[in-house]
Amino acid sequence: MGQHRPFRAMSAIVACLVVSACTATGAPASVPEPQVTVAVWGSDQDAKTYQQRADLASDRVNGVNVKLMHIKDGDYGSTIQKMISDGNPPDIIEVNESVHSYSSKNQLLPLNNFIETEKLDLVGRFGERAARSYDRDGKTWALPDRSGPMVLYYNKDLFDKDGVAYPTADWKWPDFLAAAQKLTVRDGDRTMRYGFAAGDWWPWWMAFMLQNGGRILDDAGKPVINSPENAKAMQFYADLVHKHHVAPSKKDYEALKVSSPDQLFAQGNAAMIMTGFWNIASLKDKPQVRWGISPLFRNTKQATISFQSGLAITKSSTRPELAFKVLDFLTSAEGQKPIATTGQDAPANREVQDSDDFLRPAWSIGGVSMDAFKQSAQFAFTPPMTPEWGSMQKVFGTIIGEICDGAVTPKDGLAAAQRSLENLGK
Repeated sequence: MGQHRPFRAMSAIVACLVVSACTATGAPASVPEPQVTVAVWGSDQDAKTYQQRADLASDRVNGVNVKLMHIKDGDYGSTIQKMISDGNPPDIIEVNESVHSYSSKNQLLPLNNFIETEKLDLVGRFGERAARSYDRDGKTWALPDRSGPMVLYYNKDLFDKDGVAYPTADWKWPDFLAAAQKLTVRDGDRTMRYGFAAGDWWPWWMAFMLQNGGRILDDAGKPVINSPENAKAMQFYADLVHKHHVAPSKKDYEALKVSSPDQLFAQGNAAMIMTGFWNIASLKDKPQVRWGISPLFRNTKQATISFQSGLAITKSSTRPELAFKVLDFLTSAEGQKPIATTGQDAPANREVQDSDDFLRPAWSIGGVSMDAFKQSAQFAFTPPMTPEWGSMQKVFGTIIGEICDGAVTPKDGLAAAQRSLENLGK
């Protein structure tokens, strides 16, 4: 019997070497957990918050290691497409209005089966409108992650100085215009301070269209931008610059050597702006500006634009079941809490939206409440999420820009925009 022992020992050693699973004590080495990669864009601060959430997911989701892939904003789309074409895509990717440029190319995995299996209550988690924001052709292609509606920032010192009551959600267009006129300061032909500042970026003018009952696309996805409701909204919007002179034109921005309303507001040279959550970060370093936020005003209806980003699973992910477990966690209350506590953005999860972590955060400046974002979420609209969104933006940039510049009338400009949008589908 003894003659067989060396053979058995040698066999055991060889087996250990072959499978590379033996330690110095003879115990099996641990097998690495499978990895789920999550690709996102954004600033360095965004990356820090995403990393915090990825680390949480690695701790909370059994049997998985989550790896974050942070890609520069300008390179994000091309990088993701190259990875997909090379057959090595991330498991989870961040998406926004671009979601259906991916889904229409069969690059995303529908989430319906996972949602049904896990019995996820998307409406309870995100609210009715947000829960359906990434749906197309009866399928859900992403889950909401961040959801910051556009609100009205206002300079309290300027309002107090000029005796103007702070804005509220009850304001209508005439109230807004009257306040902007009182807050505008002119010296002859020169404007020293604007009551309001915006421009030709689509969320600004589209919000006015929605507030007047207008739309860009109908329920069937057909263009309806050339409507009386939209023409009236664009006339009011253009008049803020060219008739009432309470808002700067493109030339005015160039003369002032600023590129955005956010910059003008931070300088104290604009009393009101419409912008998103991101502006809070820039104002943290401007203690000289005492500011507040309010839901947007309205005309025939209450409406604002929601800047959303979601998380989707790529069609060629090699571990979709694990990827969905990670996706489920990242959009849960625990997975979204860091979005609020770090001041990154407005979380999509309703439980976190209602928490003190978001409404009264430790980083809040001057006691400003985030409640305006919570209120605005009730009437926030996402932009038309269509495969043609990129092409639509080019149309907007040209034709709507001409309306904002006063180069064409809203009637003629919207008629031209309608024709261009209709041609996109041909």
